[in-house]
Amino acid sequence: MTTIRDVAKAARASTATVSHVLNGSRFVAAETKKRVEDAIRTLNYRPHGIARSLRRSRTGTIGVMVSDIANPFFADLVLGVEDVVHRDAGGYNFILCNTEENRDKECMYFDVLSQKRIDGLILAPAGGNDEVIKDLMARGLPLVCVDREIAEVQADTIVVDNRAAALTLVRHLVAIGHRRIAVLRARLNANSIDERVNGYVDALAEAGLTPSASDMAESASNVDDACRIASDLLKARDRPDAIFCTNNFMTLGAMRAIAEMGLRCPADIAVAGIDDLPWTAGFRPRLTVIAQPGRAMGREAARLLLDRIAKRRTDAPVRTVLPTELHVRDSCGANKLRGI
Repeated sequence: MTTIRDVAKAARASTATVSHVLNGSRFVAAETKKRVEDAIRTLNYRPHGIARSLRRSRTGTIGVMVSDIANPFFADLVLGVEDVVHRDAGGYNFILCNTEENRDKECMYFDVLSQKRIDGLILAPAGGNDEVIKDLMARGLPLVCVDREIAEVQADTIVVDNRAAALTLVRHLVAIGHRRIAVLRARLNANSIDERVNGYVDALAEAGLTPSASDMAESASNVDDACRIASDLLKARDRPDAIFCTNNFMTLGAMRAIAEMGLRCPADIAVAGIDDLPWTAGFRPRLTVIAQPGRAMGREAARLLLDRIAKRRTDAPVRTVLPTELHVRDSCGANKLRGI
């Protein structure tokens, strides 16, 4: 997909100059303007209309775009947005879009929301659309990122400290005696997953441990593929003592693989992961996890976005880090060691 940066490169101009040509917002020298217009035609560039089409009056509607609504974490986050938008900010509505971790689908939804003339956007980015998002913000669209950050985009962001969360969980596994700890990484274009893997590696390094290449496994972010990859870890002659899972799909896949192979958790292998699940109280064994405040993240994102829309906040973009919690249950083996 052609971006405004592609046009700028072809026209030997800045992205700001291309934006001025598109919007007629500032004088651009005739020669430069012609180069930009020629590049637009040659590259068949179609600017996204989401911010360009915003009315000066508010519509009372915001967009909420998540990367996978099937993930209970994002469902919880959307409930938090709803708490604020429907209950605390009467008169506002939101349109929910699910990108399924697909950058092209994300772009399609940018166009859909443009037709609805939204007042602002809460976005859990799928990754790969940085230039499009920059362009939207340059055109005046209030935007808050949740769960994931975009390195080159200066936007309000609501996150947790993913590295610290992984450090806490893997340190716990080490403290209760596990030494061969594998990681089951979700294959996502998300800095949050990268940070969790970094925390895993750092926690092992603190303990004088180094993961082998065979202990660092990667799966598509769904239960079926996680089960398949976890099965490979479990079939190894020298299987790990424990598996650290980077999201809830990885945890469920690992637990399914253990059950299908007739193994016992935590007696044969321990499991711990990022993300709590609504049904963990009824899960056997009960899962040891780092719980993220998904609903609180949604509430905070909605409050911040509405403040930006109403211009109650006009300061520089803020980065808000909410706390996580370690829930020690049965699947890590700690309770067995304590005789519980």
